[in-house]
Amino acid sequence: MSKIALVEQRFEEKLEELNRELPGKYREGKIDSQNCAALTMRGFLEILNTVDQNLINMAAPLAGITDICGAVNAGLMIIGLITGEKGAKDIHQLTASTEGVRFLKQFKKRFGTIHCSELTGCNLMTREGMQTYMQDNIWEKKCYKNVIVALEIIKSLYKNQIAKLIKGKDGV
Repeated sequence: MSKIALVEQRFEEKLEELNRELPGKYREGKIDSQNCAALTMRGFLEILNTVDQNLINMAAPLAGITDICGAVNAGLMIIGLITGEKGAKDIHQLTASTEGVRFLKQFKKRFGTIHCSELTGCNLMTREGMQTYMQDNIWEKKCYKNVIVALEIIKSLYKNQIAKLIKGKDGV
C-alpha cells in the first residue's frame, strides 16, 4: 500500500471512529479532560500512529477561551506540525500564515465562521453560557462535528505532506 493510500485509510478509520464516539463524550463525562482542541490533536496524532501527551495538553487550553473554535486552534497547531515536518525544520512566517489561512478559509466555507460563540450560540466564558451549552447538548448537536471537519480539511489539504511523516510503506 502506498503511503498516501495509508494516510487516506487511517483518516477514514479515525473519522468513522470519531463519528461514532464523539457525540456521546459529554454524557460519558470525559469532556473535562478531552475538549474539542485536545480531541482534534489526539485524533491527528493517532492517525500518525503516535501519541504525544504534551501536544494534546498544549492544545487543550485553546478550547472556548479565545472565541476561536478549539478544533480550529488545534488544526492550526497540526498544520505547524505538518509543515515543520514534526520539528525537522523551521517554518517561515509567510508559509505558516499562508497555510493557516488556507485551513481557515475551508473551515469558514463549511461553517460560516471560526468563532466559538457563533458556532455554539453560547459565550463559554460565562457560567450562563456554559450552562446553556451543557443543557442544550451543543457538543452532541454541533461541536463534535468541528473536530471531524477540521481533520477532514487537514486530510484534503495535506495528505501528501502527511504521507512524508509516516515512516516506511506500512507506517513503521
